[in-house]
Amino acid sequence: MSVQFSGWEVVDDGASFPGVELQPSQKPQNRGVYTMYHGTSVASARIIITNGFKQSSKGMLGRGVYVSRDIKKASHYPLNSNITDRVVFKLHVRVGRVKRIDKDNHPMQFTWNTHGYDTAWVPPKCGLKAVRSGLEEDCVFDPKRVKVVGIAKAPNTTIQKELQQLLSKTSSRPGSGGDAAADVCSLCKRKTQKGAPHIKQKCWECGQNICVLMSKHFCPRKLKIYGRPTEQKVKVIEIRERKRLHTDELLFLNRIPFKNKMPLPFFGWEVTYDDDSPRMELEASQTPKDSGVYTMFHGTSVANARLIIANGFQQSPGGMLGKGVYVTRDKKKAERYPLKNDPSTRVVLELRVRVGRVKRIDIDNHPMQYTWSTQGYDTAWVPPNCGMKAVPSGLEEDCVFDPKRVKVTSIAKAPDTVLSELQQLLANNLRNPGDAGDGGAVDVCSLCKRKTQQASPHIKQPCWGCGQNICTLMTKHVCRASF
Repeated sequence: MSVQFSGWEVVDDGASFPGVELQPSQKPQNRGVYTMYHGTSVASARIIITNGFKQSSKGMLGRGVYVSRDIKKASHYPLNSNITDRVVFKLHVRVGRVKRIDKDNHPMQFTWNTHGYDTAWVPPKCGLKAVRSGLEEDCVFDPKRVKVVGIAKAPNTTIQKELQQLLSKTSSRPGSGGDAAADVCSLCKRKTQKGAPHIKQKCWECGQNICVLMSKHFCPRKLKIYGRPTEQKVKVIEIRERKRLHTDELLFLNRIPFKNKMPLPFFGWEVTYDDDSPRMELEASQTPKDSGVYTMFHGTSVANARLIIANGFQQSPGGMLGKGVYVTRDKKKAERYPLKNDPSTRVVLELRVRVGRVKRIDIDNHPMQYTWSTQGYDTAWVPPNCGMKAVPSGLEEDCVFDPKRVKVTSIAKAPDTVLSELQQLLANNLRNPGDAGDGGAVDVCSLCKRKTQQASPHIKQPCWGCGQNICTLMTKHVCRASF
């Protein structure tokens, strides 16, 4: 869904800006920038400040730069050195995508980077034998994500001053010390990095260019409606214009200066939905977004169609993507199945698919081609024309691990002799929610009045202003306490 930029005021809670202090036990958020520490020798400290970090060739988490949010742990390093030769750096670390490693022989303990993660995080007191101290630790694969910003500890004042002077000199050279070349955003006036450009859009009301990291934007057209931008009115402006937001956008747009700083301050809103339908039509080449619900198709025989409609899908025991239900957004591909059947005996079912978390598989012998479901993914997606030998047609394909995520909604194609029969069978099953792969009994949310499934309950919280229970899918909540 899109964000309607029509005026807001935010308070930086630090989730995406340098210098965030977290307790070691707090889980780092993806793409966050955090303060961490690194212990090293005096000689190595000079080299790191001058040339930036280098990957450690090995370690308990494999290759990378080992850091910690616990300064006490950093103070113990290098382990076999004299305490008079130890320096502790204060760092800013752009963690990227984070993988939690919290047990011995974790299947991704040494391969997390090959699965698309930028940082491995070992929480404190998790029981890993390699961390006898039980203190928090992180391993960052790309050294450019780690930047020295200060000298937290040094053997004496002389070395402290020397290293600080060296740091100040190198910090004045853009791109040094592992820091990607920095610039200043013309809109929010914050530093931006080449590898992380700021997202910019036009305000939908006044047309002014907006950076999502701007702390404030007062839309002239909205001020005509709501009056001068007092703090109370800004809250109303921002919340009245809120749509259903992406998680990252919620982090930026919901930091209004309330005493309690939590991600979703429910103080009244009004939203509109781009599409009342629970399904979205995408071209086969478009990447499915996590947690989306999409229209797809499945080709089968008449006999199997009756079984699927009556009892729901069953996992295929094998295939090019392993176990799961094989479906496609390309109706033409579905019409080819079953491959050995006469075309006149084939049935194409139209489906509603809750894809969950999606993994793109686009090369032969992909490291996760058969193991994606064990790595936390719900659906594997093979894009069209990706060149995989197992897909000679080049047409788009998906494999959904849990059959309950796939529901038959209509008969897209069937022989004339059985079309009416299948449609009637489907109609009968649709009158009994929970059958035919619906993923559990369907109910109606008492707050938003929308259908809800037991596997996907609606998120509910009390309004921070008036205390009324709120469902995040309600189209409107006007809080009396905010006026």
